[in-house]
Amino acid sequence: MTTPIQLVTRHGECFAVNSQGKDRADNRDGVLHYFHLTDLVKGRGLRKVSVYRGGPRDFYAPSIAEFDRRIDTVLLNTIRRGFDSGELTFDVPEGATYYKEVLVTPEDFQEQAPASDEEIRQLILNEAYWLSFKHGNRHPVQFDSETDLEYLGVGVQDIRRNQWVLEQDGLLEQSRIPGNGRPKAQLVKMYESRQSAVIRNEQVFPKGTQYEAFKAVSNILRTATKEILVVDNYLGSSLLEMIEAIPSKPAARLLTFKPSSDFKTAVTAFKKQYGQSVEVRLHQKEVHDRAIVVDDKDFFALGASIKDLGDKLSLLNKVEDPANIARLRAEFQTIWASANPL
Repeated sequence: MTTPIQLVTRHGECFAVNSQGKDRADNRDGVLHYFHLTDLVKGRGLRKVSVYRGGPRDFYAPSIAEFDRRIDTVLLNTIRRGFDSGELTFDVPEGATYYKEVLVTPEDFQEQAPASDEEIRQLILNEAYWLSFKHGNRHPVQFDSETDLEYLGVGVQDIRRNQWVLEQDGLLEQSRIPGNGRPKAQLVKMYESRQSAVIRNEQVFPKGTQYEAFKAVSNILRTATKEILVVDNYLGSSLLEMIEAIPSKPAARLLTFKPSSDFKTAVTAFKKQYGQSVEVRLHQKEVHDRAIVVDDKDFFALGASIKDLGDKLSLLNKVEDPANIARLRAEFQTIWASANPL
């Protein structure tokens, strides 16, 4: 990994990655890989990141050859996932000499949980805008690279199927080379617009449309008459404001993994003041995507956490296929039953 690489995340970050080499970790049995990341979205400057790998190489992969073949891709996607989780960010000031350390684990070398179609399309849209239009002189972008496939946990055909959908919606040019594509003017205008757009059964929120997204989610929740289920790994207290505004006061089940630090306190205060049934459970890293289920019949998938929807280009999709609805219902019931109360 000697030349700079431009990376995009599902949540819309775009940055250049420059490898600074590696070294043995002091007082630890492991290696530190050093990187300089340069923000390409808002000019927020340079961030220094070190990725720590502890232990021998055969602890991570079945063979040394397999480890050596995959290590560069895994390191890049570890950085991407750091931005997805909020562990890494360009939005806080950090000293120019300070290296933020993240950890690579054996799980990072394993097959990742597959992203949903909405998340695949989210990444394709982000890459088309940032890597082709904004920073690539409209040259085609490869959407099915090995790095992207591992990041999303999907196969080549999953990428090309979703690319075709975006082509039919007029957001990408018709591809001459499978897996490669360029944005059309509609995508650029949509991305840089401050108004949300509806495409088929999807709603698209360009960056900077947080209030539009807030209203869209609120309107979905307000249709509930009996119960809502919200699945979101990074819940914040703003969701409680949306729940409080639902006229029917339905029971609320919230399935999460890493809520904000004050969320438990906010839920307790909410229940004391309003007496509304709100139950929160923590799953064991069993859910990757975000979802809203209204009255066990209307299922929605989100490309970003509710608290971040519209902060960067985001998708909100209503699931229509009966087989997929049945599958989601069964999976959510199983995960909810095994999850721990907050």
